Amino acid sequence: EKVQHPWCIMGSTVTSRSWRVLEGGVYHVVQLRHNNVSGRRVLLVDGKEIWQSMKVMDVAEDVNFEINGKQGVVKIGVDYFTFNYLCVFQGRPMPEMTFDIMDYKEEGYECKIPVVNVEIVKGKKVAVFRVEMTHKGQTEVFRKRFRDFATFDDYLRGGFDGHHLLQNLPKLPPKQFALFTNHFSKEFLEERRRALEVYVNKLCRIPKAVANPDFVAFFTKKNKSKKKTQQRQESKVRDRRVRGTPSRATQRAKPSANPDGEGEGPIEVRF
Repeated sequence: EKVQHPWCIMGSTVTSRSWRVLEGGVYHVVQLRHNNVSGRRVLLVDGKEIWQSMKVMDVAEDVNFEINGKQGVVKIGVDYFTFNYLCVFQGRPMPEMTFDIMDYKEEGYECKIPVVNVEIVKGKKVAVFRVEMTHKGQTEVFRKRFRDFATFDDYLRGGFDGHHLLQNLPKLPPKQFALFTNHFSKEFLEERRRALEVYVNKLCRIPKAVANPDFVAFFTKKNKSKKKTQQRQESKVRDRRVRGTPSRATQRAKPSANPDGEGEGPIEVRF
């Protein structure tokens, strides 16, 4: 498929293409993100970034990758004012997840955003939304800021550039200038909370949207070894106590800057 340059059309500045690759009885996802303005190109395999570069907007390029030691290539082509993208694995073109695969079914996602907290993060006042996503009877809880949703929306729309479904995607609640709007008023936050909940649930009813790798990544807990991290932190605290230095926890509690952390963190104002 071909995608016009962004100076010819209005839309996302990031074009995203994802291919499903069957290898060893397991489906893998190869994803290319291409910022058509900055020229930044990123290749991910199963959600892990393996390559990136900065190119001027009209440069074609082949990007090689491996899955289980077998070779593949993503081809970025340019034809006047259009880009075209192709993924070849073991000499065979792979199906693109939005344009070529038609067998997606609605997966029964349901989202609730019951709470928005105003917190102090790195010395700045920010609004953090508690997002509860239920899928197949399992509910996971996330902490997201509005800018997280804005980045997610840009990536998701990039996956539908050139596809008729792009017009069917719900619109993210609009940004408001802080000069004219109090971003921390109860009325503004409640309106934004409701609008975000409606936005996500509309996406949940579009099978190709919930199958998109950026949707899956945004609503999936990252595999971090919390136990090991906690053990390292406890070890550092013990070391400081042995040296007679008071632990950081005994001085001043600081709110978490991680929008995906499980805890709610210190709350300055709660609605």
